[in-house]
Amino acid sequence: MKVLNRVFWVAVGCTFLFPLYWMLTMSLKSKSEAYDNPFGIPSSLDWLNFSEALSKYHFYTYFENSLIYTAGTIAITLATGSMLAYCLSRMQWKFNSAVLFYVSMGLIVPIEVVVIPLFQLVKALHIKNSYFGLILPYSGFAIASCVLMLYAFLRSLPKELEEAACIDGANVYQTYIRIIFPIVMPALVTQCVLIFIRIWNEFPLAFIIASKDQFRPLTVGLLGFFVNVGVTDWGLIGASMLLSSLPMIIVYLVGNEKIENALTAGAILK
Repeated sequence: MKVLNRVFWVAVGCTFLFPLYWMLTMSLKSKSEAYDNPFGIPSSLDWLNFSEALSKYHFYTYFENSLIYTAGTIAITLATGSMLAYCLSRMQWKFNSAVLFYVSMGLIVPIEVVVIPLFQLVKALHIKNSYFGLILPYSGFAIASCVLMLYAFLRSLPKELEEAACIDGANVYQTYIRIIFPIVMPALVTQCVLIFIRIWNEFPLAFIIASKDQFRPLTVGLLGFFVNVGVTDWGLIGASMLLSSLPMIIVYLVGNEKIENALTAGAILK
């Protein structure tokens, strides 16, 4: 029975790895072999697909934009989310429970539901086709999960930390920066991985707000590249997809244990 169980889960794992296998093998095939042998191992390695994809597909521009959006969202979300989580978990004030409930509601609101009013708001603020036009909405949608996860983490810390800091003469800001912030660093790293994967793959909001090519991230730029290339050169398409997915794959491989810890962080939420 255990053998059958392992075989089943290995088969399930292979289904998740198949897209990566397809991208890798397709990127190394010539145009003719991509049609003759779409799923097999390439007979010869055609590395020209990568150089051609970098020249035709504005990879460096789109990569820089995605990096700016991701880094900006991570910085704003972690800075504001960690401070809000600290206030909600370590301080007692009148609207503590109401604010926590309001932040929790952010988890059930998908981007697609508010995309029209959000577009109107971005347009009214004159930040459409700018980096802040995407960074600010991304941060708004990411802050809910960040606050709740850090809230659960901070609730497990002993109150004596703040008491000892207060005796030593530290104010609230010094306590947060010098004592709490280093302690929650593992949780912050976890959030960095989760936010990176989410923002790097985001498409609907970027497609609507970043209409100019100079502000498009990799996901939107990849769509334009597919439209131009069509279905005539699958080797070129596979190379561009692999180049776009490589940063996310590397981040996931480095931080997969952090993601597993994040999935169980809410278990101690009180």
